[in-house]
Amino acid sequence: MPTISTILQSQVDAADSSAATTSEAVKADGYYGNADGLHTVAYMCSSDFVGTIKIQGSLATNPTSADFFDVDGTSVGDGSSVVSTQYINFTGNFVWVKSVVTVTTGSVTKILLNF
Repeated sequence: MPTISTILQSQVDAADSSAATTSEAVKADGYYGNADGLHTVAYMCSSDFVGTIKIQGSLATNPTSADFFDVDGTSVGDGSSVVSTQYINFTGNFVWVKSVVTVTTGSVTKILLNF
């Protein structure tokens, strides 16, 4: 059962200036010294969402933007077809994580992270 649940990003809409955005970094499983590294992310999208979403992680204690890398298996969307709400599990002792969203049509209501 997850011990921490947080919102990575909320209300990213194609109609506003946040259509291509990166969230603030949030503390992940490794920050708290948890050994299992199991994370679950929920991408909650409108029914007409077209775009891309991915998670980036860092193993650094005090990361800069150069310390983040794409986490395998967390990307959804190709920028040209509709993406539905999805839940993805990924494993890694990431200290920090953030989301990267590009919206062409529709919106991302929120991105939730549990670990």
